[in-house]
Amino acid sequence: MPATTVAHGLPLKVHERVGPADLAAIEMGDRGLPTALFVHGFPTHGFLWRKVLRLLDGVVHGLAPDLLGLGDTVVSPYQNFSPPMQAEVLLEWLDRRGIDQVVLVGHEQGGAVAQQIVANHPERVSHLVLVDSVTHDNWPIPLAAQVMRLARTPGVDVVAYALDLPRRLAHNARLGFARAVYDRSLMTDEVVEEYLRPVSTVEGRERARRFLLAGDHRYTLECLPGLRAFAGPAAVVWGADDAFFSPSWGMRLAGELPGAGEMELIGFCGHLVPEERPDVIARVVRELLGRPG
Repeated sequence: MPATTVAHGLPLKVHERVGPADLAAIEMGDRGLPTALFVHGFPTHGFLWRKVLRLLDGVVHGLAPDLLGLGDTVVSPYQNFSPPMQAEVLLEWLDRRGIDQVVLVGHEQGGAVAQQIVANHPERVSHLVLVDSVTHDNWPIPLAAQVMRLARTPGVDVVAYALDLPRRLAHNARLGFARAVYDRSLMTDEVVEEYLRPVSTVEGRERARRFLLAGDHRYTLECLPGLRAFAGPAAVVWGADDAFFSPSWGMRLAGELPGAGEMELIGFCGHLVPEERPDVIARVVRELLGRPG
């Protein structure tokens, strides 16, 4: 049976209990096709991949889950939100669905989770695509480090409410999303509101805070031997105008993957490549599928 989402408007999400979480995900495409697992970063959720999924409808069975701590996945704020834990939950979810192997696509922090899967369970990955990804020791970026220092301060959210700051914080978040793209007209109020919706509650912000604090470059550094040993078809895609991660990181990452070749650099494109150039990601996935896994 084909799994579909709405063609227009907000994608529908399915929910399934996996480990400690009620995992939310967008699912699209015939389940008889190769499965592609799309993993988002911070502070987005599965909504990030909606355009890519539509372009790949009929090519792959696409799954875009919300990681623990972000989006509509419901989990205790006191769970382990580290990349290794995220990877294990996703693999358990695939096991429950009877999916042995996937085309794995990761963006930003989702790239760190993808690297954990490749390094520790390479047999589960037929093809790999990393997009403007956390890699080596590039996390946290300076902006994230500042936010993490603030996030470690007890009672920050209570103070924000006492001083009536949520409106200002939302404004700053909108500015952050605007910086994440080259073409700012793409980040309409409706799109930004959907990204911000899951953190509109105190519990949602607490989960996101703990997700952010769980990130550490040691998780990507420990994956490097596994990346170098992964000989499957791979690709590294980067926005030339990424304001957060220099393309030099992408070149370095591509050099760690024997099956990657040269990094694909996208001109006039920022950090959120799935928003700006979903056509490039869809093309790369199609091309990789033409190479045996």
